[in-house]
Amino acid sequence: MPKKNEPELTPKPYVQSGNIEAHIIADMLRIESITAELKEFKEVTKDRLNKLESWIIAIVGLTFTTLVTTVVGLLMKVLWDYKKLQMSLL
Repeated sequence: MPKKNEPELTPKPYVQSGNIEAHIIADMLRIESITAELKEFKEVTKDRLNKLESWIIAIVGLTFTTLVTTVVGLLMKVLWDYKKLQMSLL
């Protein structure tokens, strides 16, 4: 079974140049920038989901109201027709 070639450990260029502090500061600034973008994305997404939730509630409410109105209308029509039938039989 052939042996795997192990990668050679080479030091990073910024370690060789001796300017580690500048790279650490740059990395920290990148992390801060990414964190700020994530917070903004979170707020925008939350606002959009709140709007979507409002629309869903409105659609469900409208559908329920229409269903109840239709059922009540049908019941009234059936009862009205039943009453008319009863009166005509007398």
